[in-house]
Amino acid sequence: MAQTSGAQATPLRPAPIVPERSEDIGDDRRAAIQAWKGKAIDEQIHSRSLDLAYRRWLFQRVSQQPRLRDMFAEANMFDQIVLSLKIGNDYLVVGQSDSYVAAVGQDMRGTLISEMKFATANSLRDLYDECLAENQPVYARYISSLSNRNVYWETMMLPLAASERSKPIFVMCYMSLLNEKIDLLRILYDRSPVGIVAAVPIMDGKRTTDDARVLTMNLRAREILRLPQGKGHPHTVGEMIRYLSVVLHWTPHSKSSQGHSTTIEFEDPEGRRFHVTIELINHFILISLAPAVVEETPSRSRFARLLGLIDGQGKPSAE
Repeated sequence: MAQTSGAQATPLRPAPIVPERSEDIGDDRRAAIQAWKGKAIDEQIHSRSLDLAYRRWLFQRVSQQPRLRDMFAEANMFDQIVLSLKIGNDYLVVGQSDSYVAAVGQDMRGTLISEMKFATANSLRDLYDECLAENQPVYARYISSLSNRNVYWETMMLPLAASERSKPIFVMCYMSLLNEKIDLLRILYDRSPVGIVAAVPIMDGKRTTDDARVLTMNLRAREILRLPQGKGHPHTVGEMIRYLSVVLHWTPHSKSSQGHSTTIEFEDPEGRRFHVTIELINHFILISLAPAVVEETPSRSRFARLLGLIDGQGKPSAE
């Protein structure tokens, strides 16, 4: 039998979690996470399972501090779950459903969030702090840093305690994918004569909009931007605007704004003019690109209605 040395064996540690987007790596990086609290949750939540978890927490909160044991049994009803325990100023991932491990391709159990050092983890840690400090649920949507496929999640973060007389120290996250709606819209709008780009705002540490992460782009937009099929696209709206100038050599000629919509007219080196309209609708940024002779408003409005962002009268949807 082999002899062991007197030196203490080094404990095994989880493999490092490395995001696929290199620009998301770093302690100071932040992801494109949108978050809502209080009454706003009712207006924004999509998944019925997340809504069920939220209602269960509210029901428990009426009579006592919701505990881990109160919600853990319910957790078996959900496919995508992450459970984190607050340790000092950090969080340890103590639970992760097998289906969520398969979905993100990473097993984070036994890992401190501070060790992950990528954009999504950094932003979620900030929201965990708010969730526990205020003892209130937080609903959020974000694009995962762990995939180049722009996987779009919604999550319900619930603060839980060990006992009804103690402060919450656990954050239970119920997860659900939003990609099905995005994939449907891509199929519908690949035949649109107007280029459509959808993005979500990137918030800095002060909760102000710094840029926007591109969520999806239809075929017409790729044609206008001269992006070959199978190749990547600019990850942010800022990168896309720089691409217009540096790579395509488009020159801005005029700019107009109305409400939350801004239209910039560009001219390419061949003298053709394009309208680029950037519009904020219900926490999404929609960008349309079209030759100046094409009427772009009806197509953009149809896109917004299909996404559920505005109603038939063009007003922001409550869903």
